Amino acid sequence: MFPRKNTKQNRFIRLLLKLLNVYAYEKETLNIVNPNYKNQNGNFIKFNDKSFNFSQGYLNLSRKIDKLDIYFRYAPAVDLYKSTKGWKRIIPNINKEDLICVSLLSLKDSILYFLKNNKLEISLNLISDNSNSLFDNKLMNLIKNDNFSISIHKSKIPGNRGSYLECCDQAEKANDLIFFVEDDYLFEKQCIDEILNTYSRISSILENDIIACPSDYNFFYDSLYKTSLLIGKEYRWRIVGETLLTFMFSKKIFDKYRKLIRLVGEKENNPFEKPLHEIYNKEICIAPISSLSYHISRSVPAISEDWKQLWTNCYKKYKNL
Repeated sequence: MFPRKNTKQNRFIRLLLKLLNVYAYEKETLNIVNPNYKNQNGNFIKFNDKSFNFSQGYLNLSRKIDKLDIYFRYAPAVDLYKSTKGWKRIIPNINKEDLICVSLLSLKDSILYFLKNNKLEISLNLISDNSNSLFDNKLMNLIKNDNFSISIHKSKIPGNRGSYLECCDQAEKANDLIFFVEDDYLFEKQCIDEILNTYSRISSILENDIIACPSDYNFFYDSLYKTSLLIGKEYRWRIVGETLLTFMFSKKIFDKYRKLIRLVGEKENNPFEKPLHEIYNKEICIAPISSLSYHISRSVPAISEDWKQLWTNCYKKYKNL
């Protein structure tokens, strides 16, 4: 998929770099690299600038990220979509309001983790579906800070499809990257950092915007995708052909596929996300190998059990606030 180019090495320059204690490629590698970021002896990415890895050397990140607009839709009065009394979440007896608070708190922590070392305008838009002012205020107090902007919007149409369409309506105002988030996803602290840097890196290589899903869903392992493995920041990513409704894309892709993206909420589909899968037949959609977020639904949210400790830590933090 990616171009490869062999460059003949100058032995004198390579020897000089070694004598100066500057990292240089060995004889069998493709070219000479002289890292100027603290002489880091490893792969790294400097946000909105360049990346370096041993297989390819430097990559200038041509796909800059200008802004991230997050749309977190929540429904405290609604449990699982099309659920019956026989269905239970993987967290026994979890209260929906508590689940929303823990999930949103983990998202806030992930945003702040990224902003600790990077500069980017981020807005977090809360999309309220059949909520009440008391709970809305509780969420606003839970995530208030000076590092990113927060706003709240009432969904004009109640229900899952209505709140999704409200996300689409609000996304019309977005500038660059758009992140649709459901209310029952738990996020690793490095999620935002990894997904943004990976989005910039892969889009720069492909010279085209992509779609990114933060979850390594179990059902990916039941599907025979024609896929490729891609190098992100710290994770490996692969091309997938389906997602649920927590995913990141650009305003450019939103404008190009507006009708299909809105069709998720405007029509009953089987599966619910079917119109998105049509887009993934035309555009690259990637997901991490090893989850960056976990769907706390009716089934095990990841093939490993790493999520359990994350849930325990986030839940304790929330209860201690």
